[in-house]
Amino acid sequence: MNAATSELAQRINELLPVLQRDLEHIEQSIQRLDELRALVIKRDDSGLGRLLEQIGSQSQECVKNQKLREQLREQIAVILDRPLEQVRLGRLQQILPEPQSIQVAQMRQRLVKMVARLRTEHAATTLLLADLARFNGMLLKWILETGQVCGTTYDCRGETSRSRDTALVNLQF
Repeated sequence: MNAATSELAQRINELLPVLQRDLEHIEQSIQRLDELRALVIKRDDSGLGRLLEQIGSQSQECVKNQKLREQLREQIAVILDRPLEQVRLGRLQQILPEPQSIQVAQMRQRLVKMVARLRTEHAATTLLLADLARFNGMLLKWILETGQVCGTTYDCRGETSRSRDTALVNLQF
């Protein structure tokens, strides 16, 4: 085993725990998105505040891990004498010897699955928040605009008795 191969193996051994922390961060992000949706639906302002604090405290760890991952990628690029853009897990999987190749392939597969789950959770959260924003906009329009009431309104008996020509709130001084 020559010096370059030995150094590459060492860098890959350093990279795998960093990627494991990335997986853990993605899992935490998925859990936070799920929690965010639940807290928004429940209208739990204090819970949303706690969630925001958690995200802020954990973001430093994520940035630190990202910097370490990029440093390792740069070092691997130098060892392989390739541009940084070509240092990807799929490429490493192809050029590494058997035991490390399998580890990198497994890590890559886990990362791909987790990122797909994260995209799904992100899309669900985005849809929820977009619907809530649309609904809130409709409510504000109904409350504040004069003569522009959209839809039918009902009184406590289920009858449409309210005049459609007046707004719920009069904004004139």
